[in-house]
Amino acid sequence: MKLELLKKNLEDVVGVVSRVSNKNLSLPVLGCVVISATKNSTTIQATNLDVSVEITLKSKVVSEGRVAVPAQIFNQAVSASTDEKLTLTEDGGVLKITTKHGEVKLNTVDPSDFPTLPFVKEGAGVSFILPSKEFIRSLKGVVFASATSGMRPELSSVFVSVADGVLTCAATDSFRLAEMRTQLKTKHSIEPVLIPARNIQDIMRVIGNSDTIEIRIGENQITYITDGNYITSRVIDGAFPEYHAIIPKDFTTLCTVLTEDMVKALRNVSVVADQTGQVELSLSGKDGVFSVRGVNTQIGETYEKLDAVIEGDDVSMNFNLRYILDALGAVSTDSVAFKFSGPGKPLILKEVPEKGFTYLVMPMNK
Repeated sequence: MKLELLKKNLEDVVGVVSRVSNKNLSLPVLGCVVISATKNSTTIQATNLDVSVEITLKSKVVSEGRVAVPAQIFNQAVSASTDEKLTLTEDGGVLKITTKHGEVKLNTVDPSDFPTLPFVKEGAGVSFILPSKEFIRSLKGVVFASATSGMRPELSSVFVSVADGVLTCAATDSFRLAEMRTQLKTKHSIEPVLIPARNIQDIMRVIGNSDTIEIRIGENQITYITDGNYITSRVIDGAFPEYHAIIPKDFTTLCTVLTEDMVKALRNVSVVADQTGQVELSLSGKDGVFSVRGVNTQIGETYEKLDAVIEGDDVSMNFNLRYILDALGAVSTDSVAFKFSGPGKPLILKEVPEKGFTYLVMPMNK
């Protein structure tokens, strides 16, 4: 095999694909990227058996071939090169990366052990097309709220559905819930699927530079196709919590504050917050003041006051600092609304103006 290509093209692809591979002592080829060159195209593949990716690479094929090379060292070697053009040559179990100023030789692995990558074939299952930008925004807006533990797989996943022209993504760890609803031009509807949260970053990297994405949902798998590139993730067999009933409909206190001001206040308070990350949010409608207070018996106390538009009853409740900051990181508007339903009840955050993002967080006991 011999390829001639630009470093930037190879670096961009390998940077994405190498993250999918993993160390597997029993099957070393799973720690590799596989480069396949034919007269028609060059592809780079990787899999960790949970998610699989295949990306088409722009190159000039001098001679055809297939090679598997350890992903991380290959990625480092490509990134370290200072030349614009690279030549890849495989011969006798060694891959040579040749540039104008030097050469790197990497030992390869037998590619025959690399598994056939799964994907949902055209015509199988349900298929529809979405704007990539909107899909990525929806995933980013909720994935942070998923559980990090795998004890309950349905909580360490992202719920995705399309119904009546609305894309809904949601995630929860049982202490908080994030939902993103996006109006689409498509009228397709699909049954909800649960995508492992740990696969979301890989999915977004592959589809990030495209305008549209084709999504195919089959039995136990979901495949994303864009610009000839494929990434397939397994889906979780489980039931996502019926969360709509727990979202409050009536509120006793409504508050609108600048997003940036709230982020700064929380970060300042975090300096002295205790190990639980607990902060007190207090609102006074009479004074129009939204305050954030953090206390640590071993360090001290801090207090931040924000200008806000407040309607309704005065309120003072405790919340996890990180949970609020995570939600504000998903907010795309200059202002954010805090909606309280009374002591001990969940807090709701929404963008102002509303763009489909809803965040629910449970209060902490003092």
